[in-house]
Amino acid sequence: MKQTHHNDPIQHTAISAIHEAVATKAYEQWIREGKPENQADAIWLAAEQELLTGRRSIRPSSLPLPVSF
Repeated sequence: MKQTHHNDPIQHTAISAIHEAVATKAYEQWIREGKPENQADAIWLAAEQELLTGRRSIRPSSLPLPVSF
């Protein structure tokens, strides 16, 4: 059985590509949401989930507030 070394360049490249894809998607979401403060972790996780499932998740903080008169 072949052991994978943690410095395997192919594995490192794949991890870098995934990280870059999540970072891009998270940044785009952050811009769409109006650059909210203190939401980096939630936006990052939503971007990861979207890339893994192919479906966009709706975060409660990104929903519009109800309007009452």
